[in-house]
Amino acid sequence: MKKYLIVFIFISVLIFNLSAQSGSEYDELRAAFVNIQNKKYKEAYPYFAKILQLYPKDPTYQYNIGICLLHLESDPKKSISYLRSAATKDVPLDVYYYLGVAYLRNYQFEKSLESFQWFEKNANKKTLRESDYRNYKSMAQNGLFLTKYIQKPTVYSKVEYSKDQFYQNYTFDGLEGYFISSNDYFEEPEDSLKDTPVMFVPNGLKKELYFSKRNEKRGDYDIYKIEQLSDTSWSKPQNLGNIINTPFDENYPFLHFDGTTLYFASKGHYSMGGYDLYKSIWNWNEQKWTEPENLDFPINSPYDDILFVSSPNKRDAMFASNRDTDSSTLNIYHIKWSSSDPYTEINSHQEILEFARLDVNAKFQKASEKVSTPQYIEGKKELVKIKNDEGILQLSKYDSLLNQAINFQLKADSIRWIIDEKRNAFGITKDGQLRARLSNTIVELEREIYALQRNADGCYAQVREIEQLNLASKKTIYEENQKTDKKPTHNQYDKKRDNFFVEPTPDSINIQRLVIVIDTLIEDSIIYKNFGLRLEKTSYYNSNNPIPNNEILPDGIIYMIQLGAFSSDKLPEIFKGLTPLSCIKSENSDIRKYFAGKFFQLAEAEKNLNTVKSKCFKDAYVVAFNNGKIVSVKTALKLESDTESNKIINSDNEIHEEISTDQPEIIFVVKGQFNMNDTSIIDSVRTFLTNNLELYIQSRYSTFLIKSFSTFDAALPLKRKLDAILPKEVEIHAYFAENQIPLEQARKIVK
Repeated sequence: MKKYLIVFIFISVLIFNLSAQSGSEYDELRAAFVNIQNKKYKEAYPYFAKILQLYPKDPTYQYNIGICLLHLESDPKKSISYLRSAATKDVPLDVYYYLGVAYLRNYQFEKSLESFQWFEKNANKKTLRESDYRNYKSMAQNGLFLTKYIQKPTVYSKVEYSKDQFYQNYTFDGLEGYFISSNDYFEEPEDSLKDTPVMFVPNGLKKELYFSKRNEKRGDYDIYKIEQLSDTSWSKPQNLGNIINTPFDENYPFLHFDGTTLYFASKGHYSMGGYDLYKSIWNWNEQKWTEPENLDFPINSPYDDILFVSSPNKRDAMFASNRDTDSSTLNIYHIKWSSSDPYTEINSHQEILEFARLDVNAKFQKASEKVSTPQYIEGKKELVKIKNDEGILQLSKYDSLLNQAINFQLKADSIRWIIDEKRNAFGITKDGQLRARLSNTIVELEREIYALQRNADGCYAQVREIEQLNLASKKTIYEENQKTDKKPTHNQYDKKRDNFFVEPTPDSINIQRLVIVIDTLIEDSIIYKNFGLRLEKTSYYNSNNPIPNNEILPDGIIYMIQLGAFSSDKLPEIFKGLTPLSCIKSENSDIRKYFAGKFFQLAEAEKNLNTVKSKCFKDAYVVAFNNGKIVSVKTALKLESDTESNKIINSDNEIHEEISTDQPEIIFVVKGQFNMNDTSIIDSVRTFLTNNLELYIQSRYSTFLIKSFSTFDAALPLKRKLDAILPKEVEIHAYFAENQIPLEQARKIVK
């Protein structure tokens, strides 16, 4: 008896240990896939690195570790090797999207384009819509163009700094000012997912300050400026407009000391990836900025290249980049830079990689040390904080005259810089005609400076007269303003503020410029979680988030409830909180049909119809759509029932679902191949289906899937039956949350 008791205890302990081990393995598996779906690549990586040692050829784990490395490693070559291997197997088709991004970051622009084109050709509509492949294609095309001919800068130093306050390490002769985080002075909320906006503050009279902040209409960063009206007052922030700003992020502005050249970083325009650096020049005659000019490779790269600061004489510059660094640091480069340097043709990928490194020139290696933090940063206390939407002092005669004088002086000073450049060009030019033209230009510019300086002096004279009068009365204009304590209301500035910003218009040259695809702006137009019908107390839609017009509906049967037909656009408020809403307008008609809700089944639509009618839409009725086109409800119902009865799902689109917060199961699937022209095979396969099984057809691969089984042993009998009627052997595969995993691992965990 004692012997049996010992055996029983041994078996019980063994079973307990095995179940605990299986539970632990399951939890690790689930956590890894949840982390990678939530883009927590650092947390997901250790599991995939460990499991890949056990299953080194498994395509799912190669695919996932490739994605992790793409986001964690500065060198994309490791990611490319895993993704390229996984792409030859049965993994999600967005592997080509990630492969395209990896090739882009490795400066292999042709291969990047090929990957994005393959992704575009084969991925389903939902996957395409949720990706940013169009912009990445544009980046790859821009990269091909920008790396064909380059100007190679001389690199004085290359020093790595923490990303948090890297801008405090910019210093060279003539940099009269300091950099700060503009969030500190405009009381913008910190956003851990965004880069810190940086603003340059010149010493002495400020005149204008340039900085970036959120565009309230779109949520991206735009560049703004404020003008100093007096010692204690500033103008309202003015958006620089759609020549500088795009629907993407613009950041890190720096206005050169010439007063006309603006350097900034942008993820729009014709970027080759991440932030690229640009310059634009203020045209005084036309009163607008010139079209931004990309500073080219190798200053720009497929990574983030930011905060370009040129010295006063424009002979050298500093900028920062996260190429060859981890996510917490940046390299600051100090370079000799001139737009007149000769161009070099690049003939190989190896040359591109060599130039991209921006190695310090040999004779400057010893000098490549950390630059001490500039001492003048303490001067930032003299700035006046400006709160969002806070009124400012109105422009008095004194302020107006001072502002005019500053503008005249600023323009005169900027022309002096231009004259200096023209004189340098005159000194090195030997051609007689060109020297004559330069001479005439210099004379004309000097005359313009004389006129501007005369106007500035006149304004300054009137300013001094007002100051003398104020001193005589022992009161200043600003003391009077403070005593009256009258601040303008927001309404006084509403009209003026509207004139500061011109909404960017789409650029027709999609090859060189990044574009936002219209259907991606229709929020949640295709996300399945927004199906059904809800009643919101406050309408989900407004002027910034309008009711979707002619949105793209998913393939298959969809039902919506038509609220009515109208001859003009309607405000969201009249629909009494019904959500989601849609509007369909035909090309050759002014009639607009408004719909509420989206449903996969007629029964669900009819169940919600009474709710809609209770909101005073008594004539509402259900409308059916098949693949985005209106069909009769009778036809839709037949298609709906046919799909249910046959349990055949056309899954040319990938089988992929979000990982639920509940416990997802490991399932087993039977997979076989067949001749697409022989429909009798599918009829034969259908006879083996039971009520709990579903048949998926993958016409692209001439395969079918039957799902799902909870164990390998449950799927085995069906495999044997199908092996008897099919020419090729049927396989059993294992999936976890729709991700294929090694069969051996799945059987071990389930057991």
